[in-house]
Amino acid sequence: VKQYPPNPYGLYDLSGNVWEWCSDWYRPDSYSTEAKKGLVRNPKGPSEGFDPEEPGAKKRVHRGGSFLCSDQFCARYILGTRSKGEVSTGTSHLGFRCVRD
Repeated sequence: VKQYPPNPYGLYDLSGNVWEWCSDWYRPDSYSTEAKKGLVRNPKGPSEGFDPEEPGAKKRVHRGGSFLCSDQFCARYILGTRSKGEVSTGTSHLGFRCVRD
């Protein structure tokens, strides 16, 4: 507890608890495509998802990491780490982010 400094709101320990569902559809090239257009702030993500490994699956972005990760495995995970999951998936180490558009 409190091993890292608080975020700008003064809150501690909000990262690394669970992977977080995000509203962005998963598409492996979406962020790199946006970056080629120049500086991108708060990209909205693609209008639909596509995973070349499973073309028919509807997937959204996960960010962060979870309490299930070992130190060695998840040492590279930061808030911006991105993964993917089918929209029908639910597990004990997957939550969501509260955001305001």
